[in-house]
Amino acid sequence: MKKIKMIFFVLFLGFFYPFHNINYSYADEGIINQKKDKNSQFNIFLDFRNSIHSIVKKESFEGSRFYEDYLNLEIIGKANDKISYHFAKKLNDLNDIKNKTIVDLAYLKYKWNDKLYFLIGKQPYSFGSMEYYNKIYESPYQYINVYKNQENPIGLNFIYIPIKNHELQLQVVNSIKNLYYKEENKKEEKNPIGYSLNWNWSLFNHKIIQNRWSYSIFQENEHKKFWKLLALGSKVDLKYFSIEADYILSDEDIDRNGDITNILRSCHSDYKEIVPLKNGIYLIKLKYNFIPKWNLIAKGVYEMNTSKKGVNNILEGNKLFKKAYTYYGGIEFIPIRKNEDLSFYFLYKNQIINYNLDHPIKAENKNNHFITLGFSYRIKMI
Repeated sequence: MKKIKMIFFVLFLGFFYPFHNINYSYADEGIINQKKDKNSQFNIFLDFRNSIHSIVKKESFEGSRFYEDYLNLEIIGKANDKISYHFAKKLNDLNDIKNKTIVDLAYLKYKWNDKLYFLIGKQPYSFGSMEYYNKIYESPYQYINVYKNQENPIGLNFIYIPIKNHELQLQVVNSIKNLYYKEENKKEEKNPIGYSLNWNWSLFNHKIIQNRWSYSIFQENEHKKFWKLLALGSKVDLKYFSIEADYILSDEDIDRNGDITNILRSCHSDYKEIVPLKNGIYLIKLKYNFIPKWNLIAKGVYEMNTSKKGVNNILEGNKLFKKAYTYYGGIEFIPIRKNEDLSFYFLYKNQIINYNLDHPIKAENKNNHFITLGFSYRIKMI
């Protein structure tokens, strides 16, 4: 009942407050590139996404469910001409006992001059790729296995703009603890740190070609164990048609999301190790504005997992043990042209996962189908 009241309250506010497209991204660190606004000193936004999901697993229909996917409150503004701020909190996580995060974003940005900015506080990672750039509203087209950290880090980001349409970022942050690290009989790093170097740049008028490239290295909680991430993304935007392509390589001394570690432990009771692996992902996304207000979207993802060393005679060193294929097809309706604050979408997704391992683990192979009907809405409250 509380959720229903919240939804009607939000809809009521939406009809009495104007649409507002601030045109920023977490990956851009927002305020540098946002459009000028008469009320840029202080802005409050409410974002939410609701949807109905239908799932077919192993040829068995599991029914349809209504989800409140995303409810987020943001405060963005300026203290003065030099200092700006950004706070954000996911409101639909308040009932999640595992989530002890007070805020998801809380950072200040200081403008040294027109070329140099400093950002301090709890902030998004400075990762490359168009996939991460599009993460701002947790898009329904997001491939969830790409980035393994669910919580934003705390640290510093040095942002330098040497020439027009080129941006360099050097980020130094705390490294979020790996959930699969065990302290027993291992040397722990007390204060692990992560570093990211990011280059965002574009070519031609209207940014027809856009590129977002980065390399990151994070110290794990165990001594001499690291997580290294290479993310390369490019986009060609021809107004009515766009194509995005990404390559992401995740080199993990300790399995970041624990998928293969959990599978091995469930199939082999004596397995105690955590898999060191390399995860390579190729993504391509096509978007076509075939008539005003309507977009067709198609996306494909190919993922490969390779073990970095032999493990308990189960995994062979430097051998491919997992392949995953994910296909998306959808249609999107935007009622107000040139403003994506309100959108409705229909999405079909097929995910195929194959393990090249022994018989017990082959039971984890998947060929699942997902159908989603939903909408997202961004409201400028103040």
